[in-house]
This record gives sequence, C-alpha cells and structure tokens, in this order.
Amino acid sequence: MLTSASALRSAARGAARCTRRRSAPSSWYSASAAPQAEQTLRPEPGAPQPPVPSYTDDDAARDARIFARLRDEAEGLETSPLLGASVRKQILGTDDLASCLGEVLSCRLARSNDSFLPRDELRRACTDALRGDARVGADISAILARDPAAISYLQCIMFFKGFHATQAQRVASIFWKSGDRADRHAALAIQNRISELWAVDVHPAAEIGGGLLMDHATGIVVGETAVIGDNCTILHAVTLGGTGKERGDRHPKIGHACVLGAGATILGNIKVGDGATVGSQAVVTKDVPPGMTVVGLNKLLDPHIDAKREKVVEKRTETWQYEVDTYDGYSI
Repeated sequence: MLTSASALRSAARGAARCTRRRSAPSSWYSASAAPQAEQTLRPEPGAPQPPVPSYTDDDAARDARIFARLRDEAEGLETSPLLGASVRKQILGTDDLASCLGEVLSCRLARSNDSFLPRDELRRACTDALRGDARVGADISAILARDPAAISYLQCIMFFKGFHATQAQRVASIFWKSGDRADRHAALAIQNRISELWAVDVHPAAEIGGGLLMDHATGIVVGETAVIGDNCTILHAVTLGGTGKERGDRHPKIGHACVLGAGATILGNIKVGDGATVGSQAVVTKDVPPGMTVVGLNKLLDPHIDAKREKVVEKRTETWQYEVDTYDGYSI
C-alpha cells in the first residue's frame, strides 16, 4: 500500500540529505575484470555511502539559464487553447527548475482519483528530491545537444518521456535509499507508474549518472543493481538485466559516455567500459573494453587488431566501417 502523506513529506524533506550515489569515475573499469567471487555486493540500507555529489555555483547558474529560456519559450504558448493552461501552471507559475519539474512530473504521475500517489504530495516530493541535483540540468543539456529531434527546452521538459522517466526514477531512488519500509513501497509505486505511463521499467535502486539521453525510451528495462555512468545515450528497447542465475549484484555496470543501441541486451554483472558502443540488437554477456564497439553476440569490432586493419581504418574513419564478415578475431 502507498505510504501515508506524512511519510511522503518526511522522505521528501530528507532528500537533500539523502545520498544520490553516482557511478564512480572510469577507474572502476579494468581490462582484466576481477573474478565474480571478489566483486563487492551493493551495500545494505544504512551502510556508509560515498559523499553526496556537489551542486556547484556553475550548476546553479546553468539551471537558472535553462529555466529562464524555458519561461521565454512558454510565454509564446500562453494563449494556446490546448497548451495555455498547462504552461501557465507547470512553467510560468513556478519559481525555478526544480519546482517546474515537480509540477510536470506530479501532473503525469498522479491518477485522476488522487488516491494513488496524490498529486500535491508528489509535487512536493519531486521538487525537494530534484532541487540541488546537478544531474537534472546535465540531462536537459545533453538532450538538446545530442538529440537531433530536440528543438526546444519546452519540448524536452514537457513532452520527452525519456526525460520524464529518468527524473521520476531519481525521485523514486530518494525514497528507496531511505531504507524505510513505507518509503521503499512508495518508490515501487512510482516505478510502477513510470512503467504504466511510459513503458520504461527502471528499478529505484539503479544508479544513473547525469547527462543521460534516453531516446524514445519505449521498452527500456534497467535492473536493481545496474549502474549507468555520466553522459550516456540509451535508445529504445535496451535491457540491462540479470542472467536469472544469481542474486545480489547481478546487473551490468555501464561506464561514462557509452552508447547503447536500439534493442541491445546486456546481461549479468559485467562492465561496459567508458566510451564503448553497443550496437543495435547486440547481446552482451562479457566485459567490453573501453572505447570498443560490440555487435551481434559478444563480437568486438577492434580497429587495432592488426596492421592491415589499421590501414583500413586510416582510410575509412567513419563509425561502423569495420566489416564484420572479414574480421576473424572479434569474439570477446
């Protein structure tokens, strides 16, 4: 059952103090991964956590610029018969980026009967959870920079379900990390609503860095112990799942600046190194070295495999120009 209104408020007020753990820098990756038995499991609730990522003056200035630009764009729609009421309440009637997102997310997550995830409580929880989180502005900036379909801040914040799902998961994560039984069920209720609305199923315990572009988003599944680094791009129908053979730390660890193509399936407690690309429909069950591209079933496209390949790459530097059919050394 959903946590009470007072419990929601209590957890939301503690958001600033709650650890928002981000994936570690690229030092977590090593080309020779440690054996499974030596890997450390995720800490239990209440265990010591890494320091809270700082929210700098530069982050605050960036978010203020985003919000100012958003208001400018919204003012042009204030008289729209279809969108005017929404932009007046959710953008023009708010004070900053966090309060704006509180309105936007609560409007979408709350049900019309107002008994399951009531809107007023959700709005306060979302606002408090996202205020001071540098990842939010980084997500917006990444979408505008990397998505060719993105034409405005208003489009991103009001209409992109990948962005909505990411921010709602960040809110659910705050409740989950409190360790309180009622809060954890509130987190699961938010997860359930995200899946119902946007066909995105990300566990509240999954750790997601900033600068995420979740493009199209439909069908994305991210398991409980998965970690996604900063500045990643994830296309639709991607699965970061377990193998079904183990408990504990059982989901993939994705490095920074990775691209996961449409339909990619990455399974098990494996590491995808910084800057790696997982091709569309690839199935990956083994570690991927940094900067590499993997396609098919654990097939690496390594441009440095031999002198002949090096010469080909020098002449043809475009992505996806390493012919799989002629490559005989690519299995991980």
